[in-house]
Amino acid sequence: MATNTAFSCVSTDEHMVASNIPGKLFHPLQNGLYKPQSALSGPQLLTDKTRLKEIYELRVNVWEHSGKSKFVNRQLFPNGWSDELDETALHWIIMNDKSEIVAAARLNIFHSLYEFPYNYSLQHLALPIAFPFAFYSRLVVDHRYHGNGLSRQLAVSRILFCEKNSINWCLAFINNTHVLKLFEKLDFKNTGQANVSYHQSSQPHSVNVLIKNYHYR
Repeated sequence: MATNTAFSCVSTDEHMVASNIPGKLFHPLQNGLYKPQSALSGPQLLTDKTRLKEIYELRVNVWEHSGKSKFVNRQLFPNGWSDELDETALHWIIMNDKSEIVAAARLNIFHSLYEFPYNYSLQHLALPIAFPFAFYSRLVVDHRYHGNGLSRQLAVSRILFCEKNSINWCLAFINNTHVLKLFEKLDFKNTGQANVSYHQSSQPHSVNVLIKNYHYR
């Protein structure tokens, strides 16, 4: 996979320790859900964890060539952008005809706010109290594939997963205007702002905190 191509950020901060949900989880296959663009796969769950490194590199390449390079860059993350949540997250990917990962997003499940690494940043907000909840993050798209609706496809894949697995609500951190509008169209509500930091040496920055509630009987 080439890593020296210029990239730009299409997406958001929209991040994660996933607790297991009792019972069998539903992994949405893409049969009939999407009509992939030419030379692109539909969204699919990553099953080969040896490919996580490709996702980490894609994240750095995208953010380093965007207006958010002071938060994520090669100096801060020389081995690609990853954190402790990646190993336990569910990762959705989209590939091109060369089987390169050109878009990705992740999701983690929590059964308590205390499990959530950014809970300290949310104490001033009114959050739902039902559990489990899901955290959407690390939505990233290679600039060469903008305009194919990949951000929406990755968002919908995760929404379908949450619906099938009785997740009570979903949380996303977003500071990209395009992605903010997309998530609002998907019934996420902006509940306010929070300050988060992705690296111990970087200053916290403000993100919009979006919530999507599911209503189960």
